[in-house]
Amino acid sequence: MGIIRSLAPISMFLLIFLMGAPPAVRAFPDQVRIPPDVVRTLGIGSIVVEPGRGVRVIRTNGAVALIDDRMRYVTARSIHRLSIFGYVRQVYADTGDLVDKGQVLVTVFSPDYIEAQQEYLQAIRLERISDGSRATRPFSPRIREAALSRLRNLGVVDREIALLEKTGIVHRNLKIRSPLAGYVLKKNVVSGQAVNSGDRLFVIANLDWVRINARVYQQDVPFLSLGQRMKVRISGSGETVSGRVVYISPVTDRKTRTVTVRGVFFNKPLRLRPGMFLPVRILVPSGGTGLWIPKKAVFLAGGHKVVFVKEKGDLFRMRRVTVGTSEGGLVPVREGLRPGEHLVVRNGFWVKAQFERRK
Repeated sequence: MGIIRSLAPISMFLLIFLMGAPPAVRAFPDQVRIPPDVVRTLGIGSIVVEPGRGVRVIRTNGAVALIDDRMRYVTARSIHRLSIFGYVRQVYADTGDLVDKGQVLVTVFSPDYIEAQQEYLQAIRLERISDGSRATRPFSPRIREAALSRLRNLGVVDREIALLEKTGIVHRNLKIRSPLAGYVLKKNVVSGQAVNSGDRLFVIANLDWVRINARVYQQDVPFLSLGQRMKVRISGSGETVSGRVVYISPVTDRKTRTVTVRGVFFNKPLRLRPGMFLPVRILVPSGGTGLWIPKKAVFLAGGHKVVFVKEKGDLFRMRRVTVGTSEGGLVPVREGLRPGEHLVVRNGFWVKAQFERRK
């Protein structure tokens, strides 16, 4: 019995020797070959790595707002200091309507308009009569120009003036038109209403361009400058719209310790609506030059960050790299990559799969 116990360790050793030791875990190979036709089929693409400048991203939020010089108040303009300019006959636009420049918004019965037309017709008659009079000839053009200015100050367009001059018919209702193409943001008029001189009848805004006011913390302000790219992502659709920084406030808000940064965005078709609150990214070019590569070109293998370099022929090499913080979809490479090398940047996961098969 003692002999059997003493032989047990030896038998165990012989069993392990005959069966073979457990296989050791093999590391990833350094290189794999992928035939060119397979590379084309899988859509594997590469670029030549070159030194360049990356970007630093400042993330914040902002509100969409109107641009002041793209907004107009439509008012009743009088040539006399009358208490009542006129009475509204017909309204042709409502809040939210998209109107063209020169489109009729409202017609108003206006004594001022009737009087200005009569003065203009009288000035024309005077000019015709004075053609043969040496005494009144110098004054008649000035009288006509003054009467013409009154009509234009009321908002009468040239074709209506030409029709008045041709027919001599005085119209009772003044057509008030939109001064620009845009949306009716506010309507303050209804049919039958008495209108005073200076009353704001409509607010029209052109939204082809809008601005976004964002707030940036004071530690990020030194990196800002005019002309930098500003991007916003529209909630729901996920669409990204780009603009440019046009204003950086010289004053810091005492409560929030932030600085207002304003960007201007092209907004045709209409995507950004005044009042929207959206996430904002300001792209700041980083100082100096280095190797910046797409973030999607970096993979995790064996607990390390690696990239795949395409070498001569059909040879691909796995390379360990040290990278910095991702900014704007790019990462700076500290070690492991040299300028001039061909880096796989498209469908690199297929290359990684080839390495894992040979693991």
